[in-house]
Amino acid sequence: MNEPNIPQLTEQVKTLAVEVGCYILDQRKSFTEDSVERKSAHDYVSYVDKQAEKMIVGRLREILPEAGFVTEEQTVSQSADQEYCWVVDPLDGTTNFIKDVPLYCVCIALRRAEELLLGVVYELTRKELFWAYKGGGAWIGETPIHVSRRQLDDSLVSLGFPYNAKEYTRFAQRLTDRLYGNVASIRSHGSAEGELCYVAAGRFDIYIESFLKPWDVAAGAIIVQEAGGQISDYSAQDLLWPSGREVLATNGIVHQQMIEIISSIKQ
Repeated sequence: MNEPNIPQLTEQVKTLAVEVGCYILDQRKSFTEDSVERKSAHDYVSYVDKQAEKMIVGRLREILPEAGFVTEEQTVSQSADQEYCWVVDPLDGTTNFIKDVPLYCVCIALRRAEELLLGVVYELTRKELFWAYKGGGAWIGETPIHVSRRQLDDSLVSLGFPYNAKEYTRFAQRLTDRLYGNVASIRSHGSAEGELCYVAAGRFDIYIESFLKPWDVAAGAIIVQEAGGQISDYSAQDLLWPSGREVLATNGIVHQQMIEIISSIKQ
């Protein structure tokens, strides 16, 4: 098997993400909540998610036929054990899409074994195309991006709230109590991939969430890393191939402080 040309693949994936994004935005014009299905409590899906994923998978099969897939909506057989594997979230932030509020994104990553090779996130409400490939830096469109250099007391924190409310509520409450008044402010935008990209762009300084899935973080993870940031679980283990079970992404400067804070509130 010939090694794929990662910069060339990235360009093709960028084009695909924008095309699928245009489809999603067009559907949003006439979308109603009558089209929504429940996957579980407060976890929604619609025909838009499913059709967007089919569009992505069809094109990715042409781009790199030997690669497997890990996708949120599972419109294709899952094959995470392939040497190369596409990780796809066709619409990260579905609830936001349904309610017509920011952020929601098209997210595509490519991994080889435990290594992330490229990530593309198209944030639809601002039409911003975030992308990175290994060793190539991180970008919005044609503009390079870098994480912030802010210290903890000036940090803007993005705190995610997963569907696992029973398991997460106590942690979120204690974390909020610890941070509120000691950081610049706390936000929550409802799109893990979008929020990771905002860390990469220096808009957020810290992002924290649990109970995510690989498709929620893979593309954003490499974008954060290539922007000079740090992403790990709550024990400071690097997320080379992120499970999403625990996600802490920062500008790197405050990473160890956040590890210590999280460790203290989990005791």
